[in-house]
Amino acid sequence: MTKKTFTVRIALAAALLAGFSSSAILPQASVYAETYSTDFEVTLAPLKIQIGDKLLDVPGGKSKEGDTYVGLAFLSKQLGLATSWDEKTKTVTVSGPNKTMSMHNQSTEFSLNDHKFYAPLPPVIIDGTTYLPLRFLLEQMGYKIGYNDESHVVTIDKIQENELKLTNKSESQTKSDNRRITLQYPQIEGWANSAASAQINAFLQAEVEKYKAAAIQQLNDLTEVIGSTEPDFPNTFDVNYKITYNQDHKLSLYFIVYTFSGGAHGFYTWDSHTFDLDTGNELSLKQVVSNNPNYKNIINQAIKKQLKEQDYELIEPFESIRNDQGFYLKDDTVVVYFGLYEYAPYALGILEFPIPLSAFK
Repeated sequence: MTKKTFTVRIALAAALLAGFSSSAILPQASVYAETYSTDFEVTLAPLKIQIGDKLLDVPGGKSKEGDTYVGLAFLSKQLGLATSWDEKTKTVTVSGPNKTMSMHNQSTEFSLNDHKFYAPLPPVIIDGTTYLPLRFLLEQMGYKIGYNDESHVVTIDKIQENELKLTNKSESQTKSDNRRITLQYPQIEGWANSAASAQINAFLQAEVEKYKAAAIQQLNDLTEVIGSTEPDFPNTFDVNYKITYNQDHKLSLYFIVYTFSGGAHGFYTWDSHTFDLDTGNELSLKQVVSNNPNYKNIINQAIKKQLKEQDYELIEPFESIRNDQGFYLKDDTVVVYFGLYEYAPYALGILEFPIPLSAFK
């Protein structure tokens, strides 16, 4: 098949990136975004995809940034996912066990079980065929994606996720065009240990109530400073989240808290939590790395090695992780992260350092 390059005009979300990859982890986008139009190029060419013992040639393509796209029909024919296209609303829907994702043509706004968020890449339609960002989509649907640089083969493996459904709860308050509070958080349904899931649900809901109280206080403080009930500059407080791990009776996630009250850019933080689904308790960093007594030294050395490889310009030298260090689980790694300005300039975002869990055995 001859390669074809198509340029399409797309309304992309100029979303605040809530993470900067120090390895192969893709950055995640915040809930807050403005839109603009840009040219987006996709070059069509067959993909080699390995699923189990089957090696397939699949219709697909690459963006000019190197992101892999796959034809919509592949998802239903080879993976057994249910797919549909609504011509009236220009909406693609992909469904699997306990999950339904919808996305609009040429838009980076996605919805997974009613959880709304922005993605780095949009779906596109070329010559009547819908193409979707393969890695992003399938990771959301519970698959692990790999790539062999030598053979140029994409590997797809189904993850054995916990037998539960994650639903989305949301709340928003809009007092004017410039004053907005948006809150989203997950809740667990259908887990065998209902007492443990109820405990986790209550914890997550309580965390969001704290964010809500902080948002209201921030708005009140700003109003007092400017002496007006209608500030003429934006005041945004958005809380979203990212599920990073849902396996082996554990659930890991982080909240993304974004605030903007004028200036060159907003500010965002992550607040991560990892739970034991058998007890409902939150797990510490030491607990998720097999209670290895030397875990801090192992992590510190791994971070220093990655910092050297990435050659970051740091605000101050890194010496050691904190006792309350932020982390989350992702595939077979624990990912340690540092907030804005903690060690690096704002432009580098939140620094993430994945360390294989095997390093702690």
